[in-house]
Formats: sequence, C-alpha cells, structure tokens
Amino acid sequence: MRPAVPGRLAFGREPLDLPPGPFRLDPLLAPPAPEIARSPSGVDEAFDRPLGSPPIEEIFRGARKVLVVVSDATRSTGATEFLPSLVGRIQAACRAEISFIVASGIHRSPTPAEVESILGTELAGRHRTILHDPDRGSSLCEVGRTRAGTPVRVHSALREHDRIVLTGAAAFHYYAGFSGGRKALVPGLAARETVTRNHLRALRRDGSRHPAASAGRLHGNPVHRDMVEGAAMIEPDLLVNSVLDEGGRVERLFVGHWRRAHEAACRFVRSRRTVRVDRRDLVVASAGGDPSDINLIQSHKAFDAGVRALRPGGVFILVAACPEGAGHADFLPWFRFDSEDAWVRALRDDFQVYGQTALAWFRKTLAYKTILVSRLDPKMVARLNARPAADLEEAFRLAREELPAGTPGWLISQGGRILPDPVKDSI
Repeated sequence: MRPAVPGRLAFGREPLDLPPGPFRLDPLLAPPAPEIARSPSGVDEAFDRPLGSPPIEEIFRGARKVLVVVSDATRSTGATEFLPSLVGRIQAACRAEISFIVASGIHRSPTPAEVESILGTELAGRHRTILHDPDRGSSLCEVGRTRAGTPVRVHSALREHDRIVLTGAAAFHYYAGFSGGRKALVPGLAARETVTRNHLRALRRDGSRHPAASAGRLHGNPVHRDMVEGAAMIEPDLLVNSVLDEGGRVERLFVGHWRRAHEAACRFVRSRRTVRVDRRDLVVASAGGDPSDINLIQSHKAFDAGVRALRPGGVFILVAACPEGAGHADFLPWFRFDSEDAWVRALRDDFQVYGQTALAWFRKTLAYKTILVSRLDPKMVARLNARPAADLEEAFRLAREELPAGTPGWLISQGGRILPDPVKDSI
C-alpha cells in the first residue's frame, strides 16, 4: 500500500500526477485516526494485553513446534512491524521450533524475494517458510465439513504443529465482510475445492450476490460463517491482526483469541473507515498502489467499494496499474459472455471463484460508465467492458464526453481502504 502524495495518486510503484481537470473533485477521507500503535511500545502493549485469551507466555509454555501463518504478496499487513515482537515473545516462553507458512489460497506462490519482503530479512533467513499449494493432495488433510456442506481440507502442517498463530490485516472485503482472522485458514491454507465451495456461499440460486455477503458485514454473512466454522476445526492458539494507515504502516494491532480479537479489529475498521457520502456522478479512485493494484482481481476491491459513492449511470475512473494482468487464468475467459443471464447460467453450471469476481466486475460496468487507467493492453480493457486510458489526463478527456465541466465528484486515494456509506436520498 502506497501513501497518498498531494497532487498524485498511488499507481503501482510510481504514483501518477493528478492534473488539473474539468471537474470539481473533493477528497473522500476517513476520519483522522488516533496514533495508537506506531511505535514499538504500542505493539508491545497489544501483546501485553491479549483480547479474550490467556497471556502470551501461558499460550506457548511447553510448545515444541509453532506455526505462524502469514499473508501472501498480494496484500499489505505491516508484518515486519509486529513479527519480530511476536517471535521474541514465543522464544521467551518456550524453546519451540518456529516456522512460517504463507496463506496464498489459490493465488500464486510468492517468490523468495517476496517471502523476504513479507517476513523481513532476518526472520526469512533464520526460519523455515512453507509455501501452500491448494492442488497438492499429499500436503492436504480433511478436518471436517461445515454446516453448509463445505469440505474443509487444509494444509497438513496445521496438524503437525502444536501451536498455530494467525496473522494478517483487518480491512473491508467485498463479500467476506472483512479480511483477516479466519481467512488465514479458509481460504488461505485450504484446498481448491474448499475455497471454491466457500466462495459459492456468496451467491444465491439466481446468481445474485447474497445481500449479507458484503463489505463491512459479518452478521448473517454466509461466506464469513462458513470460514469461521472451517477455522474452528483447527482452533488456532493466537491471532495477530493489524489495521493499517494510509501509508501502509500499523495504525493499531489486535492480539488475542482468533475470533474475538478479529471481531474487535473489524469493529475498529468499521468505525474508523466508514464514511457517509452523498452520491455523485463521478468517482476517481486509486486501488492503492502496489500491492493493492498488483492485478485486476485485487483492484476490483476498490471498484466494488467506490461505486457506493456513485450515482447509477455515473462515471467511475479506476486507477490501477495491474502489472500482473488479471491475476488468475480463470478471470478473463468469463468475459466471453455479453449478457448477465448467460453468465449466471454458466456460473451455476461450473462455479469458479474468479468467475463470480468477474461477474461482479461485469455488473458494475453495466451500471456505471467505467474508465480504467492501467498498464494493461487496451484490447484487454475493452474486453472488460471498460474504456482504457494511459493516464489521468486521458481519463478526464473520456469522462468529459459523458459529464459537463464543473461536475462535482469524489476523489478516493485508497479505494479499498474506506467504505462509502451513501445517504439514501442522494441517488
């Protein structure tokens, strides 16, 4: 996640200049945050007072093998700020062997350089790191089924260690409600079939999104409930989840029981990142720069959140570099359908995780005029039912074809970080 720069928008690893345009753009910002955990003392305080769990030293007393689950390279968690303290606390409590495992779900495995970036050079050099493969049957074990019927097959390393620690970042997620917490296990360390069946809970029989499977919502969310039931079969011993500021640093750290501490983090995010807005005819949103805009699938999170601030038929300009293209081979083929009905029928017949992400993208491009500023091939962007632009100047020219000069719009510098809450009568 890249920090906002005045007059510039995060875009990959190099921000884009925000030129003077024909529109009146107002920044859409979260309320100022209290400075709680920006120093080592703040991190230490979180470990000193775990939420809903025994003290750290009691949890790890007598442990022999500890497995720390970390997020992959497609998301920022601020792990290098809290992992040294976590490892230090474990080592003070026991003489266990500490290993890390990357919860990549069905994403690609991280490179050695990315592992070093996730853990920090010292920890990456001193500890074993396990890479997850959702298709490698020999490394997976089944631990049960959820009430919805999802078979929970997870990495066998979870059964080979006597203490499990989940780490990650709590933020809005467009159908799981929030990231972090239980997602480190399901889908993070799950088999492909488990991931697919879990994500299927987001859809109703007619192919529409379940109304409770939405950003900022846990209660009644069928995807979240399924994830929680899967994680409960593992019963992790500790959770460490961060909430990041706009620059990608730890704003607050939540440590404790794998479910209670995560729910506390989610409440904090909801209270600090939900912004009441009047919907407007124009939204310009950055997906947040690297790694938040590493591909289309990750960038879609900013698209899904940002349209809440947009009137139906309005113009959405998404700024996302997408150096790794779509992000998964299953994403683009779904754009062979030119009608929503055909798409839904095909998805019902052969559900794929990123087929439903593609459908969510397609539905938004039907409802809003979409301009994508990226490094993607313009032909690919057109296939996505969007108009390609090389930079913001070109994007503004294209938007000017739809909107009069002086149109007020919202400018969102970190698209997936905040959740616009539209005033009902602003449509």
